[in-house]
Amino acid sequence: MALHVYGVVAAMTPLPEDLRGRQQAPLRLIVHGDLAAVVSEVDANSRARRDDLLAHARVLETLVEGSTVLPMRFGVIVETDEGVAEDILAAGESGLTSLLNSFNGLVQLTVKANHNEEVALKDLLRERPEIRSLRDQTAGRSASYQSQLKLGEAVAAGLEALASADAAMLKEELSRLAERVVLQDVSGTNQVLDAALLVKREARTSTDEGIARLSRAVPDRLRLRYVGPQPPYSFVDAELAGEPVWA
Repeated sequence: MALHVYGVVAAMTPLPEDLRGRQQAPLRLIVHGDLAAVVSEVDANSRARRDDLLAHARVLETLVEGSTVLPMRFGVIVETDEGVAEDILAAGESGLTSLLNSFNGLVQLTVKANHNEEVALKDLLRERPEIRSLRDQTAGRSASYQSQLKLGEAVAAGLEALASADAAMLKEELSRLAERVVLQDVSGTNQVLDAALLVKREARTSTDEGIARLSRAVPDRLRLRYVGPQPPYSFVDAELAGEPVWA
């Protein structure tokens, strides 16, 4: 059996007794000085499944509720306890200790925003009379291909501009609720924002309330989705960690 590595914590971090890892394996700590790696045994030859990915995330997100965790990317497998202690903890001791201190008492919250395309289009037509005029001109069957193309390009550009404006507004509002904000690249036709917020664990209630207020206050075209607490996935500096295995 090999070892699946979930992340790095302070050596004195308690592990919940009922928390299990991949394939329902019990968790344990491998300690080196003031650092510890959270691991469980796993068959190195077993094929990773969706349940394994979910177990990895569940372990990290359960631990971060009460402890500072530096998350590993899924799939870091080490053969022995000595390998974990030497190749991960000892090799990165200075940087890992610095990172644990930097993120002490902090958690990540993730906020994603999407446009309701139908509502966003209605808002665009209301706010941009020139696009509304183009739409009216192409409403008949006699509309040329060029006019239809011009309308399509205008609508696409208008929706993109609307998304950019909404993203800027949301970032400004979310920045008031967090120590730091990192924006990820958006993916998907209607996605407006993918933001990671670094917040104090003790400020979770006020942050939750602030995001709830924001969700009620934004235009109807916006839909917010909020996930957390999480380890600081988007804030861990791979260079400080010393290896490209950190989330």
